[in-house]
Amino acid sequence: PADTSLQDLALECVEAGADILEINLQQHYDRPEAMEFAVKSIQQATKNRQLCLSANNTETIEAGLKACKRPPLVNYVTVETSKLQAILPMIARYGAQVVLLITDPAEPSDAEQMMKKAAILVGAVNEVGIPNDDIFIDPGLIHVTHDQGQRHFTQVIEFMHAVPEAFSPQVKTVCWISNGSADAPERLRPVVETAILGMLSGLGLSSVFLNVLRPINMRMVRLIRILNNELVYSDDELELYRYPERR
Repeated sequence: PADTSLQDLALECVEAGADILEINLQQHYDRPEAMEFAVKSIQQATKNRQLCLSANNTETIEAGLKACKRPPLVNYVTVETSKLQAILPMIARYGAQVVLLITDPAEPSDAEQMMKKAAILVGAVNEVGIPNDDIFIDPGLIHVTHDQGQRHFTQVIEFMHAVPEAFSPQVKTVCWISNGSADAPERLRPVVETAILGMLSGLGLSSVFLNVLRPINMRMVRLIRILNNELVYSDDELELYRYPERR
């Protein structure tokens, strides 16, 4: 059996421009059977579009890895030793890619500390046979609506400047844009998110966790691709009416 509403949502995201579809069970339904069901349902509808698996339970991640017909992206791994030992060999065994989160929201790091954590994590990932090309580093955004978040964002910028020279071969970068706008009024979140996306893209951000069903987000993504000479400019690429609003 498959969940048609889940399949419809997945197809809507693909049509809006999503390259990878995230299955996030970190807050709810963090169980192996839920992950397996979601993976199989979405793969069936999207012709095996690459997936991102997000869960806190190692068994839940393993169920998703087993069910994936195409190696997924696993989000996320931190410097927590027990989790590193449990999950990294598993990710390597299934040929998956991995997101390394280097900022604890409860204890934000400065750019120097972030780089030290990134080096430790990349080294640990390399040791189990995962190459840099399959590594995504997430500097971790904190709500910029607070003083702490604004200060941390300046450190994220400094860190992003340093990443290209820090690893050879180079690693990729990614972040959750919506984390930066959390606690802002709903009407202002798209404004905050697109500003963050534009700034980090200019610093070489490789990819982003993004609500593709919010038209203004995809307009910004397409504009960034145009300015990077990845798309040819056309008015239609930027017209909001092409992406029906959905929150």
